Amino acid sequence: MTDVSKTNTDKIATREDALPLYAPPPAAYTGKIGVEVEMAFVKPGKGKPAIPGADEMQALQTTLKDKGYDAQLEPAGVLEYASPPASLDEIPALLQKVKTDLGAFEEAGSDAGFIRSPFSIVPTTTREEALSNMVSRERLQVSLKAMQELFSPETLRLPMLTTSVQTSFSPKDAEEMFRMAYRAYAMTPLLMAATNASSNFIVNEDAPLDYLPRGKYYLGYGDAGGISPAFLKSGNGEEFVRNHIDAVFNAPMHFAYDLGGGIIPAGKDNRITYARLVEQGLGTRSNYELAETFLYNDVKVCNLRDESGQVVGKRLEVRGADGGLDQPAMAVLLTAALVPEGKAAEEFDALLKDYGFTGNPKADAELFLSSRKAAVEHGGNFMDVAFGTGRLRDFAQDVAGILVKAYEGQKLESDMARLVEVLMTGECDAKIFAREMPTLQSAAAFLQGGAKAPANENVAAKQAMKTRRL
Repeated sequence: MTDVSKTNTDKIATREDALPLYAPPPAAYTGKIGVEVEMAFVKPGKGKPAIPGADEMQALQTTLKDKGYDAQLEPAGVLEYASPPASLDEIPALLQKVKTDLGAFEEAGSDAGFIRSPFSIVPTTTREEALSNMVSRERLQVSLKAMQELFSPETLRLPMLTTSVQTSFSPKDAEEMFRMAYRAYAMTPLLMAATNASSNFIVNEDAPLDYLPRGKYYLGYGDAGGISPAFLKSGNGEEFVRNHIDAVFNAPMHFAYDLGGGIIPAGKDNRITYARLVEQGLGTRSNYELAETFLYNDVKVCNLRDESGQVVGKRLEVRGADGGLDQPAMAVLLTAALVPEGKAAEEFDALLKDYGFTGNPKADAELFLSSRKAAVEHGGNFMDVAFGTGRLRDFAQDVAGILVKAYEGQKLESDMARLVEVLMTGECDAKIFAREMPTLQSAAAFLQGGAKAPANENVAAKQAMKTRRL
């Protein structure tokens, strides 16, 4: 969850006032990638797998921060790791850094008696249990209270229960941002499907899921979730920025800041948008940047900060990947090759045309929407669904060829192995989980056993479900 300054009272009263925020950042901060990984922890042992309490999670965060790691608390039982930014020509070093750091997070969790769940959602945790173990963080608590009044109960499952991997990129200007957003949105159905790490159960209910939970729950935010209408109505970078600013002005906010930095909570009787705040004399940069954080689209426009935390421009955050054990490497390898400008991106652009995409979001809106819907509402077919004018399985194999060529000679074979396997076979984690753990009880038993296959599981299950590392 992104925090912003509470007390920047510079006025942003009109759309034109906001345009300078989207000016090109200093060149030193462009051409970078960063990774954020959310990890769900559970306590193995007898009884239903339990999530750690708020005090236990705060102690774990303190341990990691004392060791110099950027560890942030998410609502309940989840820690978020953030990597330092890396140049796009340093992917092997970045993956090694992420691998080492996540190992330290797991070790600290193990020392506290927890294991890192291989599932993107702990299947036995209910919303009520998560709320009762919510960490103490002002923005988080106010935001979740507002969500309970503003959105459907299912939407609250998203921040309370699910985990993700997010990669960030820093384009040099609005036109590059637009092209990168196009590729990121086009690849999101594949990213979602390939990294699907749901156990196929949620909130301790016996009925198996036939959809991808995170992808579905984001739609509860309306225009602020899924594919941004601001993007679909754009034909170039300038239009994208202006449409995005309009979206920020009209986004439902969970709270706002008064001129002294105090919190004004939203609710069913106090709907807050930035446009209304302007009318009330609260059209400040703090509130504008806050409103932008409440856009939860699959490709999110965020603040880009320097080493001291000062905002120097905007970045793009690609948010479709599930949290899991292999998912951090998979998300980095997919997005780092295909989203930024380069040879692989050019090949990806050409491939998209083979699947009916023209390069213009206005013309391609229906293909974007239908492809996302097919990947999310997969009906138990996982990656064997429609994509564009073709099939996602075929598209995945075509993408695998681009990636193998892009990373040739970079000594990434071990990191690429699982991703290429998924792209070539469609055997994402969730599909394996559905086959090897067909009941809620078997998924729970897997966690109770410390995320190692129980002794009475067959050999295939043991091999498929062994705890993998990045």
